[in-house]
Amino acid sequence: MLSFKTINKARFSVTTLLVAALIGAISIAIVWKQQPPPPPDPKLAELSQRVKSMESSLAQANMALDIERKTISEMNSTLLSLQAESLEQQLALRFYQKVMAPEYTANGVHIEKVILTQGISDRHIRFEVLIAQLEKRKRYIKGNLALEVFGSFDGKPQVLNVSEMVKSAKDLKVSFRFFQHVKSDFELPEGFMPERLKVIIKMPRQRGQKAANVTQEYPWNELIKLPMQPILPGAS
Repeated sequence: MLSFKTINKARFSVTTLLVAALIGAISIAIVWKQQPPPPPDPKLAELSQRVKSMESSLAQANMALDIERKTISEMNSTLLSLQAESLEQQLALRFYQKVMAPEYTANGVHIEKVILTQGISDRHIRFEVLIAQLEKRKRYIKGNLALEVFGSFDGKPQVLNVSEMVKSAKDLKVSFRFFQHVKSDFELPEGFMPERLKVIIKMPRQRGQKAANVTQEYPWNELIKLPMQPILPGAS
């Protein structure tokens, strides 16, 4: 049977071991804290810098996008305002032409726009004529478009009938309710100098349509548009 002294010695030994272990753990912790921190990982630092740079770029891009959206919105508002103003001016001009210049309008038909463009050569001419209906009508406007080019040949006045120079007479047929875009092409004779273009819409008498013509003349140089020229030498 163990004596009281033996038990006390055992307890003292265990306590001493526990105290020693605790002191050792504390010493290790103190030494660990006193050690300098490990050097930063250069890859991690580089990655962090990239993230910051991307965040800055994203913020700048969002700001630029907001500015662009506001600019586009303002431009759209301005464009709508200008279009409304232009439409109002066109309506006023149509009213004036109908009252003061009735030869420009008949059966509610009006020549809206005429465009001439040089083609593959100086003599090759493409033309476009936009015709519009200004009045409310249930029936189609029917007729023919005629173009005459006034100019000179060898110093003598001459008139060219474009109807005889287009590939097909069907290109000049008119049949529409609201508007029609007539376009075709022809070639000027060599040596002919154009000066004016006369555009005529011929509408024969038929049911719901009076016999009438709409005529307008334009200076050739104000209508003709030159083709785009290559910027770089030798470009085609």
